[in-house]
Amino acid sequence: MINASLVQFDAKPLAPAHNFARIYEFIAAEAQAGADLIVFPELANTGYVEPLVPGGAFVSDVPHYGEALCAACADPKGEEIAALARLAAEKHVTLVLGLGMQDQLRNGIIYNASILITPEGNITQYIKTHQWQNEKLYFTPGDKIPVFSALGTRLGMQICYDIRFPEVTRILAQQGASIVTSVWASFGPDGAPVMDEGLFLHRAYTRAVENGVFFLSCNRAGTHGDQRFFGRSCGLAPDGTLLGELDHDKEGVLRLQIDLDAVTRYRSFTGIWADRRLALYAPFFNPLED
Repeated sequence: MINASLVQFDAKPLAPAHNFARIYEFIAAEAQAGADLIVFPELANTGYVEPLVPGGAFVSDVPHYGEALCAACADPKGEEIAALARLAAEKHVTLVLGLGMQDQLRNGIIYNASILITPEGNITQYIKTHQWQNEKLYFTPGDKIPVFSALGTRLGMQICYDIRFPEVTRILAQQGASIVTSVWASFGPDGAPVMDEGLFLHRAYTRAVENGVFFLSCNRAGTHGDQRFFGRSCGLAPDGTLLGELDHDKEGVLRLQIDLDAVTRYRSFTGIWADRRLALYAPFFNPLED
């Protein structure tokens, strides 16, 4: 059984030292509570990009926002990532964190990434492949959808807007992922009612049952300018069973348990992999011709 903690975290904009200090505290606390896997939301070190919405205003009081965002992103070889690796090893936990990351070789190139750190010292990343609105102004998109060995299984990562493209989760599952983490910074106007209280449950349920994977959805909390992050983190089993949810937009931790045997039970009972008709689908995935 894998004990997972989804940290519904409120990131302070352009304040990586502050955010990482709190991340370290959450890791220590959740490890003490027995967590094997700890997940943090999208851009937990930098806060979300500005303007938050197209045509909106800049909120942070900095002369050059793009330069400030780049500086706030983590250096892959820097002390912040090294400290996370030490904590993972010391506490015997696996970490998944949504982070703004600098390119290791090229100055000024930054990524919206999900970082996987294992107790054995392996540090790998997925770079967001589908960028939402103003993210395109700053981040270089990824071009790979990898899976990684962790927790005695295979784990795949995606970020926020990626969930609207079902191919992402399917490709992860095809490569053997039994756990898929989805880290978010999803928001709407502060003070306005949430249009769909079950939005994150609906999306996670769909991706879980159509692929037979554990789907862990970890969203942000807090406000940024006139926008409020939705929170409502949740975890779904391969058969769609709700393992747990936070039904609010405040900071909090969702703790849940993952029984990897449930993947085999669900897939063998339903036949969703054995009954696929690949030859039928193939023509629709060939390059379009004039």
